[in-house]
Amino acid sequence: MVTEPTVLVLGAGASIDYGFPLGRGLRDLVCGIKRSSTAGVIENAGYSFDLLNEFIDTLRLSGFSSVDWFLEERPEYVSIGKAAIAASLIPFENPDKLFPPHAPQNHWYELLLNVLDRPLGNFDSNNLSIITFNYDRSLEHYLFTILTTRYRSDQRAAEVMSRFSIVHVHGTLGGLLPLESSGRRYKPELNSEAVQIAAEKIIIVGEASGETTEFKNARTLLRCAKRIIFLGFGYHPESVKRLGIFKEPWTEEMRQNVRVGGTSRGIPAHAWNHIQANVLNGAFPARNRKIDPVYSYLNDAEPLD
Repeated sequence: MVTEPTVLVLGAGASIDYGFPLGRGLRDLVCGIKRSSTAGVIENAGYSFDLLNEFIDTLRLSGFSSVDWFLEERPEYVSIGKAAIAASLIPFENPDKLFPPHAPQNHWYELLLNVLDRPLGNFDSNNLSIITFNYDRSLEHYLFTILTTRYRSDQRAAEVMSRFSIVHVHGTLGGLLPLESSGRRYKPELNSEAVQIAAEKIIIVGEASGETTEFKNARTLLRCAKRIIFLGFGYHPESVKRLGIFKEPWTEEMRQNVRVGGTSRGIPAHAWNHIQANVLNGAFPARNRKIDPVYSYLNDAEPLD
């Protein structure tokens, strides 16, 4: 059980072991829609086929490695871009990849669950919240499914999950049924209805200002935290800025009161030095850098309990 106020901040790398692509991979999937049956699904969802092709052609030649950051510069494509993102990610919502025998060896969702629900039945007694920059609902689906099994009641599991804070600052691929009545189930079936529901809930970077409800809720959680852990995060300056508490330089007293850590896998040393000093403003001590995968970090370097 987690007793110290703790916030996990998730980036795309936190979902990669569950089959979801990183930013560049998502861009390539979107660019591949033009010659696939997915284009017809998006058109049937009410989007212009010609605009979809124009968006893809422009994205391909833009040099942006992220669809989100491309859409921030080209707002005329936001609506069709959301539909393309939704259609590209929905097929990765495969429940089998979250549970044995197909779950990843580095199954950090399982590791987290067994910290939060120990002793059994104490899941909602934890002092842990999650801020995620990801659209996928894999973590919610995993936790809800396990709790349903353990409590032998989906109603009881839904009640417990309603008190567990997971803030999607960039929206989701739709609310998760049955936790949200107007949502969709966690499944890879791609159809026009699923694209419509998911696209409506996505918040791209340009829309996700620091004044959205989601970012305000995220900042509230961070202000109350005694421990902040970044997992699979890329530390994009604008994303970190919107979290609020890293805008000003951190003093030694602040670092003593709030422990900040996390993974930095795949980030070159020179880039990390800049992030630590100028993006995180010294909140993350440079000497504590870890390049572990998410599972190893939580299991060995920063146990939650």
